[in-house]
Amino acid sequence: MKKFSLIVLFAALIAAGTAKAAPSLNSFPTATATILLDFDGHDVNSSMWNYGTPFTCLPATMTDAQITEAFNRVAEDFRPFNINITTDLAKFLAAPLSQRVRIIITPTSAWYAGVAGIAYVTSFTWGDDTPAFVFSDRLVNDPKRIAEAISHETGHTLGLYHQSAYDANCTLTSAYSTGVGSGVTSWGPIMGNVASKNVTQWNYGATPNGCTYLQDNLSVITTTNGFGYRADDHADVLKSATAITVTNNMFAANGIITTTTDKDFFKVTLGTTGTFKLNAIPYNVGADYSGANLDIKVTLMTSRGAVVGNYDFTDCLNAIIDTTLKAGTYIVVVDGSASVNSANDYGSLGAYTLNGSFGAATTTTLATTTTTTNGRKTAANLNVNTAGEEVPATIFKVIKQVQQPVIVNATESYDYMVVDNYGRIILNGKAAAGTKTIDIRNQPAGIYNLRLMNANEQRTEKFMNR
Repeated sequence: MKKFSLIVLFAALIAAGTAKAAPSLNSFPTATATILLDFDGHDVNSSMWNYGTPFTCLPATMTDAQITEAFNRVAEDFRPFNINITTDLAKFLAAPLSQRVRIIITPTSAWYAGVAGIAYVTSFTWGDDTPAFVFSDRLVNDPKRIAEAISHETGHTLGLYHQSAYDANCTLTSAYSTGVGSGVTSWGPIMGNVASKNVTQWNYGATPNGCTYLQDNLSVITTTNGFGYRADDHADVLKSATAITVTNNMFAANGIITTTTDKDFFKVTLGTTGTFKLNAIPYNVGADYSGANLDIKVTLMTSRGAVVGNYDFTDCLNAIIDTTLKAGTYIVVVDGSASVNSANDYGSLGAYTLNGSFGAATTTTLATTTTTTNGRKTAANLNVNTAGEEVPATIFKVIKQVQQPVIVNATESYDYMVVDNYGRIILNGKAAAGTKTIDIRNQPAGIYNLRLMNANEQRTEKFMNR
């Protein structure tokens, strides 16, 4: 006889939206284990639901953009694991019965009143395609709330119970932990009720069964469901560090912190003494690193392992290096960290990007903007020498027009890179001398950085994409 527990998620507000078919998305398509995010409607015929009476779930009334954001948030929650988050039905059906679960996101909620989601504990391994549900109408079609409910209900299917809160006397204060803090580093457990928190993570914490009844989320997920963690993408030791190529004094890399003990080692070689800048950015979906699970710590070392500096800020999720280094080979170590609001680095896992630059110590690049009579905004770059004298640049001329592509006129060939305000590379390539049009009008509105570089000049231009 099947043993099961029925778990519901907290009640929420009710609203309506506009129906939209889900785009085809996969987080890790080579993985066997699969979680289907079904936004497209489904005919439910399961003895476990609605007293065994078949019923139809309507498609979620969400836009493609809303669906994609919700998907990306959920994908990041499950990034450390060897499992594919997908909206592709074919991927789901190709997975073994005991290695898959369907999460139905639907406004059809009247059949189960008063909750935002519902699932059976351990149903992922039952092998009978018992689905779980997230009621999008009760979550006002909010991608953040829907994503949190999806990950929460999926957690139940993988064997997890709620994370609760207790006071110093071990008295239950909330069956659903609501987390702590406010702002960028506000934190809460995925298996709680954390709609107001920016960072949500898997947790090692108390359940409703008592303050001493602790649940190790990561262990349960990776040892009881037939899949474990992803393979490590970068070595954890200095001698096997991944080499980063510096091109025209700029470099980039990416990786995934998969376990609490995982550290990613990178090696970068600098030819001269100069200013070394690095921004280590956790994967995110929007402002204030929304949707990030990883709080980053970076350690900079010499090639022999001597620590040059530790860069770990408790009031933000990224890590920044801005220092002067001598010529030589250096090691950059990326690790998960705890913020001011998280008790430890247990759930600080996920994807990240490294964006860096290296320049001669004697020169800093600045940019000023002037407006021409025709309404165009033209940026005039200035280099500042060691004497503090402004020296006009001559290679690049950049024209920025509202709601138009950026135009670059250059007297020499160069490399270019467009980076969004969260440090993600949107576009990059090489361009010959002459006129180059760089068009990102298909990207979300916001502030972007255009980086231009060759052997003789580097510069960065900020522009607004509307």
